[in-house]
Amino acid sequence: MTETRQRVPESLDQRVRTLEARVRELQEEVAALRGEGEGDRPAEKRPQPVEPAPSAPKPRTPKRTAWRDIDFESLIGGRWLNRIGILTLLIAAAFFLRYAFENEWIGPTGRVLIGLVSGLTLAGYGEWLAKRKMRYFSEGMSALGAGIVYLSGYAAWEFYALVPQPAAFAFLALVTAAVIGLSVRRDSQRLAALALAGGYLTPALLSTGTDPQVVLFSYLALLSASLLALALLRGFRVLAPAALVATAVYFIAWYVEFYEGERLLSTALFGTLFYAIYFALPLARVRLARRLRPTELGVLVLALGFYVLLLQQLLYEDQRWFLTGAVVALAAVHLAVSRALGTWSGGEERRTRQLQALFAVLAALLATIAFPMRLEGDWITLAWTAEAVALAIAGTRLPAIWMRVFSVALFGVVLLMTPAAFGGQRDILFINLRFLTLAGVATGLVAAAVYVRTRLKTKVRMEAPVWAVALVVANVVALVAVSTESWDVVQGLDVDLDLDLAAQVVLSAVWLLWAAALIAAGIRRGAPGLRWQGLALLLVVVGKTFLVDLSFLEQGYRILSFLIVGALLVAVSFLYQRSRR
Repeated sequence: MTETRQRVPESLDQRVRTLEARVRELQEEVAALRGEGEGDRPAEKRPQPVEPAPSAPKPRTPKRTAWRDIDFESLIGGRWLNRIGILTLLIAAAFFLRYAFENEWIGPTGRVLIGLVSGLTLAGYGEWLAKRKMRYFSEGMSALGAGIVYLSGYAAWEFYALVPQPAAFAFLALVTAAVIGLSVRRDSQRLAALALAGGYLTPALLSTGTDPQVVLFSYLALLSASLLALALLRGFRVLAPAALVATAVYFIAWYVEFYEGERLLSTALFGTLFYAIYFALPLARVRLARRLRPTELGVLVLALGFYVLLLQQLLYEDQRWFLTGAVVALAAVHLAVSRALGTWSGGEERRTRQLQALFAVLAALLATIAFPMRLEGDWITLAWTAEAVALAIAGTRLPAIWMRVFSVALFGVVLLMTPAAFGGQRDILFINLRFLTLAGVATGLVAAAVYVRTRLKTKVRMEAPVWAVALVVANVVALVAVSTESWDVVQGLDVDLDLDLAAQVVLSAVWLLWAAALIAAGIRRGAPGLRWQGLALLLVVVGKTFLVDLSFLEQGYRILSFLIVGALLVAVSFLYQRSRR
């Protein structure tokens, strides 16, 4: 037993040593095989272990700027205190100068010189601060200095009469130009706003009460052009609308105070010049391949509105034809610019397409408002109908959906105006302005709807219901035109009959014939829309026969009405049966 127990560990140790030796042999063989393989064939790139892609971080909702995130210390200490301090210093300087002036310590010339030197010193200090990257503080100092220089120049003329009015005007204009240049160099919208305020305050402060049209409007034109150029170069948004409003205020104030008939030509020319300046702003921005802003488009629309109102005020009473021609010419200019914009960048860029559409819409609006300037009443309705048809056709041929939308809107206005046609007098059956107006509107609706539906076909799926409704409305307008003529014919008869009852019978007969014609045309052309309109009108006639004719007509008219209705209903039924075969 003892020997057996001793042999077991010995045999186990021996086995372990044998296994270890075998493992070493196998490792050597594997190493040898690897060496031969690498020598026999070119080394292959071992694939790098692919690390698992990190899971995408969850999108973080942008944090809203809370009041806790605002550095109130920097806001108050860096900006508010700067502005309050500047205002306080200005007030202190004003109090000191006032005290010195009241005690005659300083004469008028010295007072003005003190203001000029102080202002220029502060402006220079602002430049020194700007070079040290203290933007807000430097702008505050520059604005304070410019304001003091500006007030000093004004005081030299208004309070002390040291310089004549033209010299003071030129000096203040020079200060404004200097501030504009400073705002360009520093790229500061705040300094640009200061230049705008100073520039537009100058004429009001230096007014002498006389008519300053040429000087005033020339100055305003130069100032507007300079500010719009600054807005274009630096992208300052507030300049263009503010300049337009200020210019319009001056123009209106001058017109109310000084305008007379002999100033018509010069006033119209200056108005044209002002509109040309604001007209050029979006064109220049597009030409420079920059993004259009809604404010610039709005400025263009407002400037055009002001210009047209000015022309109407100047020309409506005595030069109506010239006014109409001017507005039509203006529409032609806008349309030509719209077409020319299509050649810029191939008309593919979004900003170009926006401006192109805007100019085209403005051209259409100008053409629309030109008609009432010369025409009246139903003739305006007919002119607008013709314009709506032209817009629908042009919008289909280009194609331009905005034209078709404008056409539909104009047709809506026309339909609202058609009731006014019933106030006219009928002269000859079917040859009178009332029938001509209604027939013209119906014809225009049909022409526009048919042209759009046949030319664009599948491209107008969204518009198809609109133009289908236009055809139904055209049918109703045409029926109303024929019905009113028929009613008036009966009412004008000189016979011994109750004409109102006779007119009711004739009206039923006209509607029945109209319905039968619609159904027949719908069957022949395979147009369900026409057939359904005819059936709807038949139901109206049947309802009228049983609810109106049966109650109010006399026995003879009642028999005649039912006879006509019954006969035509049977005839229509026969047409349907025949078409089914």
